[in-house]
Amino acid sequence: MLRNLREKISGNEILCSAIKRVIVLDKIDSTNSYAQSLDRPADSTVVIASSQTKGRGRDNREWKSFAEKNISMSIILDYPKDKDNLGLISILSANSLVEALEELNIKSQVKWPNDVLVGAKKISGILSEASFKNNVARSIIVGVGINVNCTSDDFHKDDYKYRLEPTSILLESGNVTQREDLIVSFLSFYFKWTKEFKIRNYNKILDFWKSRWDDSGKEISIVSNGKKISGTMSDVNKNGELVLDVGGQMKVVNSGEILV
Repeated sequence: MLRNLREKISGNEILCSAIKRVIVLDKIDSTNSYAQSLDRPADSTVVIASSQTKGRGRDNREWKSFAEKNISMSIILDYPKDKDNLGLISILSANSLVEALEELNIKSQVKWPNDVLVGAKKISGILSEASFKNNVARSIIVGVGINVNCTSDDFHKDDYKYRLEPTSILLESGNVTQREDLIVSFLSFYFKWTKEFKIRNYNKILDFWKSRWDDSGKEISIVSNGKKISGTMSDVNKNGELVLDVGGQMKVVNSGEILV
């Protein structure tokens, strides 16, 4: 259980003013699904579960969670008026975790569109989804999963096949981390970055992300809208879209799955 989480959030001056509502759950299927079910979610509502049984990533792939060893949370934001830059929501979320990990002396990298890696191993995934009411987008729900105190045995006990080899803070640092402290750290950075988003300081968000992006210049294949595209990763633009050099022509990809 995250028994001390509310107290630690209330003791943080930044979070007291930034977060409108905190929902702490013992066990839930998916924090994103729970957030979607809320009738009138307030902007800057945070849903956190001590244990998540049916976490999901992109394309409804399973996100493995281990009771009391992961962080599973969703953050609800009002749907922004400037829709062109929605891709930066996942990017600023990755920025927040990168900074929180640096406080633990863990150097991480980002992978477009929604992963945080240590070396080539995945330590966190981010899933941003729109929430609709009467066919009108009302919120963005940002799901964040972080592997905190998981062991190698946890990851591989059922022979699950991962797209990217997983890792955790415990495996990278050798230290057990208090989840409440990491949640507070992450959220402090998160609401710092959402403030930059709201004042349209998009370049600052993207420049930080690119400073942790090692894939520029790499040749890849990506599946986007059911089509496979191969090219060289050239850039990520201010809308959070991937720019691919495909035979000398620049192609913008706003969503997709990089094949590994």
